[in-house]
Amino acid sequence: MKGPRKPKARLLSRLRMSQLELLAAMQRTETLSAAAREVNLTQPAASRLLRTLACDLNIHLFERVGRTLKPTTAGSTLVRSAAGLIADIDRTQQELEAIDGGLIGTASIGAGVSSCYVIVPRALTLLLAEAPRIAVTVREGPMDELLGKLHTGQIDILVGRFSSGIQHSDITTRELYRPAVRAVCGPHHPLGRKRAVTWNDLIKEPWILPENGTAMRSAAEAVFRKQRRRPERCLVESSSIQTNVALMNGSDLIWMLSADVAEYFHNLGALRMLNVPELAAPGAFVMAYLRGRSLSPAAQRLSNCLMKASRP
Repeated sequence: MKGPRKPKARLLSRLRMSQLELLAAMQRTETLSAAAREVNLTQPAASRLLRTLACDLNIHLFERVGRTLKPTTAGSTLVRSAAGLIADIDRTQQELEAIDGGLIGTASIGAGVSSCYVIVPRALTLLLAEAPRIAVTVREGPMDELLGKLHTGQIDILVGRFSSGIQHSDITTRELYRPAVRAVCGPHHPLGRKRAVTWNDLIKEPWILPENGTAMRSAAEAVFRKQRRRPERCLVESSSIQTNVALMNGSDLIWMLSADVAEYFHNLGALRMLNVPELAAPGAFVMAYLRGRSLSPAAQRLSNCLMKASRP
C-alpha cells in the first residue's frame, strides 16, 4: 500500500506567490498583522492563506502562543526559505532593470564598520576601473545584523571580522587579511609627539575600551594581562569608530584600532599612531557568502576585486 505523498513532492505545485510573499514578510516582522500590512492583505485574508497552505501540505506550520502566532519547526523552515526565494526574485528584478538601463548587473555587499575604511573602498575602486557598468549597493552595520541580511538574500557578500569561536555551517568564508593592532591617541595628545613610549606609559592614561566580547577588546585585555595592570581610568566603552575619533580629537584618551584603519585616520590628521610595538591581529577579516547559493557574475567580479584589494 502506497503511503501519503511527501510534502516535498507537492510543495512547488501548492505554493502561491501570495503565500510566499506573506511568509517572507513574516521573517521581517513580529506579528501576522504587521506581515499582512506589508503585503497589502487584511489579517483574516493572511490567516486564510496560511490555513490553506498548511492544509494543502498536511503539515502543522503555526501555533497560537497567547495572542501571538508562532511558527513550528516546519513553519520556521518554510518562512526562512520563502524569504530567500523572494530575495532571489527581487535581486533578479534588480539585475534585469540594471541590464535594461545599460548596466551589466548589480551586486550588494554588507560591510562591518571597520572594513568600510580600507578594504571595501579599495575593492570598489578596482571594480569601478574593471567593470564600470556594475551597480553596487553597500550596506554598513553590525556583523550579526548583516548576517541576517546575508541569510535572507538582501546582500550577496559580507565582509568583516567574525567573533572567535562562532561557527556558521551555512556560509562559506575566505580570509582576506589580518591587520595588526595599533595603539592610537588624538592629534594633540602629548604622548603622540614622543618617540619613546611604553605600554606602561599608556596604561597610566585614560582609555577608550572596545566593547566587551569583541576581538579588539580581547587584544586590549591581553596587553593588560601582560603588563599585570589595567588602566586606572576607562572612561568610555565603545566600538563606534566615528564616535571615538571625534571624542579623541577633544580629549586625551588612548584607544586600540586595526593598523590599516589607524593609518587611514593618521593620514587624515585625525589620529596619531603611538610608538609602541604593534600587536598581533586578534582575527582575520573575511569575505562570506551563502553556501549553496551561487554568486551572480556581477557579485563574482566584486568578490574577485575584494581578494585583489586584500593583497599587500
